[in-house]
Amino acid sequence: MPDQVIGPIALPKAGSRATGEFTFSGDAGLEKYRWPFIAIRGASDGPTVLITAGIHAAEYTGIEAAIRIGRTLDPTQVRGTVLVIPLLNRPGFYERSIYVNPEDNDNLNRLFPGRADGTWGERFAHRLLTEIVTTCDSAIDLHAGDLIEELTPFVIYRQTGDAALDARITQMANAYGARWAVRSAPTGERPGSLYAVASLNGVASMLAESGGRGLLIEADVARHVKGVTNILRSIGALAGVPDLVKPPTVVNSFDWLRSPVEGIFHPRVAVGHMVKKGDVVGELVDLVGEPLATMHAQTSGVLLFIVTSPAIKKDGLLLAIGGLDG
Repeated sequence: MPDQVIGPIALPKAGSRATGEFTFSGDAGLEKYRWPFIAIRGASDGPTVLITAGIHAAEYTGIEAAIRIGRTLDPTQVRGTVLVIPLLNRPGFYERSIYVNPEDNDNLNRLFPGRADGTWGERFAHRLLTEIVTTCDSAIDLHAGDLIEELTPFVIYRQTGDAALDARITQMANAYGARWAVRSAPTGERPGSLYAVASLNGVASMLAESGGRGLLIEADVARHVKGVTNILRSIGALAGVPDLVKPPTVVNSFDWLRSPVEGIFHPRVAVGHMVKKGDVVGELVDLVGEPLATMHAQTSGVLLFIVTSPAIKKDGLLLAIGGLDG
């Protein structure tokens, strides 16, 4: 069985569940907050699996699904340990923060591996990675479209070059049951995502997206719960035979389209739609309705997510296409 603690989190005895809160001691800025956790320790040996959510505080589907998974897993059926941290962006939750954490207005999912002497977010990333994430065998990070985003369900993972580790990561991504998978970084985006850095540190890690727009739609929550449960069975962390699900189609690129101007965005496409390079995907107008820009698909593929708020800043994110060219 694993040790009695994972970083600052005390585990329950074998065959039981514990809930509680933890903090990162010795750092006054971090100690202002306490993070919730649910720990399920199985009656038999097995892997240590970390399930996280809420690194973007308004992605409520992932948060709700993580809580439900933690509360409903039967400890007698768990092999090893499942640790659930349902809300990583603790400062942002009750502020309904979009994308960033209010302590330093930075995106927590762009800061890993972090720095021990950095900003609030960098210090949080460093402590989370070194004290918790890297002590686990596998990690699943649950997301949704943010408060102003709609998406079609998909998974994201990175290949590391370690054949055995990459096989474990792919097994997890395939077991979730999504139609689409991304294994390349978004165009023009900063590195530093939790799942990617965890994988580079030897942890079989992936990200899953379901739901969005700040809505707790049952089908979106249930998709996460079902997908994670199937992953746990497929990697031997939960008793039972995993469902046979069709592996996702892996897109060739993850292309994010940004606005060249500030304005009101009128989309002409919807998530899940197939588009061709050059297709009109929307228009931007000014505050009296004068046309500013016509936006075109930068590649051919599937529309994976779209921003639902019409108010767009210059260089603001509009949508993303999973490329299927070539």
